[in-house]
Amino acid sequence: NDPLFSGPCFFGGIMQSMKGMLRVILFGFFCSLFPIPCSLLLMAHEADFPAETLKKVFPEATGFTARKKTLTPDQLKQAEQQSGSKVARNDNPLAYYVALGKSADGSGVLGTVLMLDAKGPKGGIDLAVGIRRDGTIYRVVVTENGDDPNLSSAGFLDQIQGKNLQSPLKVGQDIRYPGDAKAAQALLNAVRRGLYLLAAAQSK
Repeated sequence: NDPLFSGPCFFGGIMQSMKGMLRVILFGFFCSLFPIPCSLLLMAHEADFPAETLKKVFPEATGFTARKKTLTPDQLKQAEQQSGSKVARNDNPLAYYVALGKSADGSGVLGTVLMLDAKGPKGGIDLAVGIRRDGTIYRVVVTENGDDPNLSSAGFLDQIQGKNLQSPLKVGQDIRYPGDAKAAQALLNAVRRGLYLLAAAQSK
């Protein structure tokens, strides 16, 4: 017998190949049964697609498309200066998600979601910011909060809805906050940074 085609190594390789083929067949069968885009399923499996968080921001969305844009040093510097928030390492290239669904303008696009980091006086804050096509804030969701617990409260976050680049987004001006004002301002500055970064990414 040829040792190349005998023994546990050869048969183990066959079994591994059969398992791989079975996964492909099952995936194709699943996609044929359910109306979920297979591309979305692949992204969820391969790129840690934050589907649950995206749905919290745009619950009415029927799907999300991931996009990425590399910004220039000048664009990053401008975003930092105008927002008062230091650009984070994962801000460039800027990854964002386009929310798809039934829209009033018939475009099929509801808005965009950004994942942002903020550094508060006591700890880090991770947030997801939904932005409508007209540039106004749709919803802010705090996904991780290592600072003031009140930063996750609806009473605070709901005040950010409808704000845009022209809004002060300042504690004591257009935003009220009963807790640590420095922590709240760190989050608000991160939201402003996101608005400027997205505007730069979508500029021509």
